[in-house]
This record gives sequence, structure tokens and C-alpha cells, in this order.
Amino acid sequence: MKSRKLIISSKQNLVSKYAKALTKIEQKISALIKADKKLEIDTMLVYIDDAASCKKAGIKPIKTITAKTCKESIDLLYSKLVPAYIVILGAQDIIPFIEIKNPADDEDVTVPSDLPYACHKPYSTNIKDFTGPSRVVGRLPDIAGDSDPQYIIKLIDNVIRSKPVDAKKYSNYFAVTCDSWKESTKQTVTNIFGNDDKLVVSPPAGKSYKPAQLKTMTHFYNCHGASNDFSFYGQKGNSYPQALHTNQLPGKISFGTIVAAECCYGAELVNNLWLGIKDQIAIANQYLLQGALAFMGSSTIAYGPVDSQGLADLVTQYFVKEILNGASTGRAMLQARQQFLSESGPSLDPYELKTLAQFNLMGDPSVLPVFKPEIKRAAIKQNTIQNNRINLFNKGIKLEDTIASSVKMQRVTPSKNANKIRLLLRSTDFTKPDRKGLYKVEEKQYKAKAASRSGKALVQTGAKFRTFIKEASGPGDKIKRIRILIIKETDADLLGWKIYVSR
Repeated sequence: MKSRKLIISSKQNLVSKYAKALTKIEQKISALIKADKKLEIDTMLVYIDDAASCKKAGIKPIKTITAKTCKESIDLLYSKLVPAYIVILGAQDIIPFIEIKNPADDEDVTVPSDLPYACHKPYSTNIKDFTGPSRVVGRLPDIAGDSDPQYIIKLIDNVIRSKPVDAKKYSNYFAVTCDSWKESTKQTVTNIFGNDDKLVVSPPAGKSYKPAQLKTMTHFYNCHGASNDFSFYGQKGNSYPQALHTNQLPGKISFGTIVAAECCYGAELVNNLWLGIKDQIAIANQYLLQGALAFMGSSTIAYGPVDSQGLADLVTQYFVKEILNGASTGRAMLQARQQFLSESGPSLDPYELKTLAQFNLMGDPSVLPVFKPEIKRAAIKQNTIQNNRINLFNKGIKLEDTIASSVKMQRVTPSKNANKIRLLLRSTDFTKPDRKGLYKVEEKQYKAKAASRSGKALVQTGAKFRTFIKEASGPGDKIKRIRILIIKETDADLLGWKIYVSR
């Protein structure tokens, strides 16, 4: 049985951007459709604002491209055609991200996200509506603000050229970490690859890398990133040297490379037109241009612990591990989101919610980087792709029923555990925070799903999250230096606490 893939885009926006050159892009898409057919993938291009294209797909065209109308069209297409893969073609100036209201307390007003396109709930800007991801979605981006068609043509051609290779080729990795977070990153790469032998630390790393390092086919970054920037940065104390610049990559990356980046703004699609820049492109765009098949990273300020595991550490390593286990890049993204929810739940603090929203996949989600003979044999016998999609869809629906989001309260009321919190603030150096916050866990959703009387007793706890925030960076600083203490409590006791720092 063939799998179905939908390539979804806006003809109006593509014509506005590329004019007559759109014909060349469409010719390359036709070649991709033919190549997919040989792989038993039935691929269809749908312009959601074009009458002829929508008629073939069985939906009505939309008049104006907005995040809301795009979400509504994609939901309708999914319900009618039930694709195994959804490819969003173009950057945010073609098909917009959905701007999720930032659930966390930092300077990001919204979180540009493709997560809602991967969920069945209708359009919303509230993250609590999207805790049940169930669809395989990826974005094959062009360069925002750039009208040269050769970039997106090259990316489509890379998808056509892609073939799965032996998993051993992806086990030899290149990983870069800030000196300040090296203990956390050692745990991450050991969880993925079984060792931390290839991890390099910045500083001193960053000025140059050996060709053999960059030629490895799995790249992982736990560094600082900045908005509208073309570098990742290391850290040691108060020093933030460059760890990687986008112009270090051309001609040095192996075809088929996969990348995961924990960095703040690691997968931000920088709009060159707005910045007036022509000689460099965002790191995610550059990797894809050089032959990478998947780049997974954050659109905004991301977080994680200094010397343990959490948030960005988890969702990125889950993604890489699933690819190494033989998943397509899109299924790896979906499974990473679902595993993150399973491991972090049932109640999510505001920074866990932001992590869920901010990590996006750049690349065609149908691409299969790793070849495993046992998976191919199983697919022939059991129609594995269809079964996987059903299982993943059902898991997403169950997660939606059992995950409880946290909602910020207007007032920070006193805690009944004030003495214990006071001692904790002193021991963690948060006695003078810049800001405080109080978040109530919305229990109703998962209370109703408790399987037994004892299960209901477990969740009827009136849980709250208290946040204490210290900022070392100013409004104009490139690198965001934010430290956060999160305490989970009930009226009866403290349930636990975590410290996150901005990546």
C-alpha cells in the first residue's frame, strides 16, 4: 500500500516572490513526485489558495494566506486525504508559522511554531490546545526575503537524491557544547551515541574545525544562539566566543547530514530582506543548502539545565535517537514531541510548554536517512508505515487527554510553604530574583481521565508552579543570560524544583 505525502504551499506568495521562475520550481517538484512514486509514496502538490489545485484535492481555496486559514486548510486536507507526511513548502513569507503566545516569562512575545499543523485541534494561539501532536509534519524552507529560486530548487533536488544509508555512518558524530554546559551535553551525547568521545568544548573550539569533524553525518549543538544572527556561541564564565559561523559550512558538510541544535534561535529562519544582508544565510538554511536532510532546532529562546537533563536536551536527543533507529525525519520529530510530553508530564511547567512549541523540523519529513534491513522486512510483511501512523495518532490523542498545562496567575499569592521556599532560594542563589511568577496547573483535563479512585487521588493535588527569574543580560545584549528556578508545590508541601538556563 502506498503512503501519501502532501506538499502544501501558497501559489500567490510563490508567484509574488519568484514570478516566472516559479515554473522552474514546479518542474523540480514534478521530478520529486516521480521519484517518490518509485519509493511507493503518492505525492501531491496542493496550493491552498489556488482554485484548480484545491479542486483536485477536494477543498475550497482560501482567499488570504494567514496562519489561521493555513491551519484550517491543512486540517481539512488531513481529514480528507489522511497523508502519512505533510510538507510545508516555503519559509514564513510563503506559509506562516503559527505564533503561539509565549507561556514562559521572557522577552519572546510569541513562539513561531509548526506544532499546531501537527495537531488535530483547530486554530489557536494557546499552547494548551496542542499537547496532542499526532501528524508527521516538516517544513522545506526557502530563504525568507530572498527571491532567488535556486535555493529551494537545490533543496528539492537534495530530497530527490536522498537514499538511506547504514546506521554506522550516522554514529560517528560531531557535537559542540559550551564549556559551561559540558556536563549536561556529555550526558546527552552518551544517551544518543553511547559515548562522549567526539564532544568538543567551546571555548577553545570554534575558530576552526578539522574537515573530518564536519564531514561526520550527525551534528549536535548545545551552544548559545541569538536572534537575527548567523553564529552559535560558546561560553566560559562571562566570555561568549563564536563556536560556529554559517560561513564555516560551505563545501564541508556531507550529503545526508542530520542536525539537532539546542541553541536559542537555532532554527530561526532569518529574513535577509529585512536585515539588508545578501552574503550570508541562517545556519539552518546553510546546512540544508550544503546537503543536510534535516535540521531540528528552536525558533526562540530555549532552555535547559547546566549539569543535568531537561527541556531542550530531551527533545533534541529524542529526535536524533529515533532517526538512528530507522525513523523518517518527520516521524522522528513526531515521536520526539510525544516522548517529551510523556516524560515531562502529566503536568507541564511554562518552560516545558514553550519547549514543546518552539522546536521545529526543517526538511522533507518523508526522508529516511538510515537503512535497517529488519525494518524493510517488517514493512513488507506488516504494512508498517500505516500501522505506525495509526499508533502515533492514537498516542497523540491519549496525550492530549492526560497532559495538564499550567496557566499564569495574575497575582503571585503567598505560599503555605514559605519557610521551605525561603531556604531553597538561599541555597540556590535566588534570594533576590528579578521577577516572580505563579502558575496554576489545569487539573480538570487529566483528573477526568484518571483510571481509578487511587488515580484520581494522585492528581487531585492543587499543584502550582512558582518561578523565580534572574537575568544577567540587558535588553540590547545579543546573548540572553537568563536563570530560572521552578518550584512545584501543593498547599501541603514542595513536590520538587528545577533550575534552567537560557541556551
